Amino acid sequence: MNKISGKIVANEHIFPGTLKFTDKIIEVLESDDIQSSNLIIPGFIDLHCHGGNGFDTMDGLNAIIGLSEFHLKYGTTTLYPTTVTAPLIDTKNALKGLNSYINSNKQKTNIEGIHLEGPFINPDKLGAQPPFSQIPNSQFIEALCDEAPLKIMTIAPEVNNGFEFIDYLIKQNIKPQLGHTLAEFSLCNSSIKKGVKSFTHLYNAMSGFDHRKPGAVAAALSNLDYSEVICDLIHVDSEMIKIAKNNIKNLYAITDCISAAGMKDGKYKIGSNEVFKKGNVVKLDNDTLGGSVLTMHQAFKNLIEIGFSIIDAVKMTSTNAADYIECRDIGNLSSGCNANIVVLDDKFDLLQVFLNGETVYEK
Repeated sequence: MNKISGKIVANEHIFPGTLKFTDKIIEVLESDDIQSSNLIIPGFIDLHCHGGNGFDTMDGLNAIIGLSEFHLKYGTTTLYPTTVTAPLIDTKNALKGLNSYINSNKQKTNIEGIHLEGPFINPDKLGAQPPFSQIPNSQFIEALCDEAPLKIMTIAPEVNNGFEFIDYLIKQNIKPQLGHTLAEFSLCNSSIKKGVKSFTHLYNAMSGFDHRKPGAVAAALSNLDYSEVICDLIHVDSEMIKIAKNNIKNLYAITDCISAAGMKDGKYKIGSNEVFKKGNVVKLDNDTLGGSVLTMHQAFKNLIEIGFSIIDAVKMTSTNAADYIECRDIGNLSSGCNANIVVLDDKFDLLQVFLNGETVYEK
């Protein structure tokens, strides 16, 4: 049995104590005798991630494994590799063999599901997505189910059959999210009533918050309990993140990270699109933002930097996402939960990462 001591963040409290764990958390002991200033928090959860360390989800199984291992070392113990808008054959080749890999490595991988970002999106709101949007159809989904655990799909409800397709996704236990959409306020609200519970990268690539023509952002702020938001402080201004959190109680951070993360400046890709990394900014040649080079650890630090409490930062980088995907054994440090744990020093730098009780990073 392993044990670590420090300031534990659990059940919306911070207290000195010790965690005892194997692959699961066995016991959480509070003790005033603990002097360590290390912070012990749940492993990060990223439900929208395209790549990292030169690896892109669309390049297939080995690349998906590579990007998952890169983000695991930065504390992301639950990861949803994310596709881009692409023809069926390319998406199927990208995901080929993933189910078998996960089933053979359940205790050793942080990959829990796949987020399909497209192709059922609005061709007039692609953002950095390649130009391969198509009309929603069940054959696309059926062709992929044998290859990968499809958990989330970004969809634009205004495209032909888009609104109706939400029902199909829900029946398949795939969470539909509105994104890359020009849908009006009323259609977004109708989609929420139909069962949409989260929007994809809130504010980005969606109809906005115009006072005469409210769109997707207005619907999200009015009616959602969950939404993802990119917390690199480039895609979304810090004040807009705070406004979102004030209106969406279970707002959660995602990276929307691409292959350029952890790499030198230069040319990279997201799907079939070329992007250019300069510092922490990635853009297409038309100056459109092309994903991020963010890790969830940096997202956590960013949230602290802009004024969120440690407890709120933990919720936004772990607990809220776990609640959204209805996984009760991750996202918190209660007895019986998976021993997915991140240890930080008093400057919030990484010291240790545990996945199912095994050390996967140690400074």
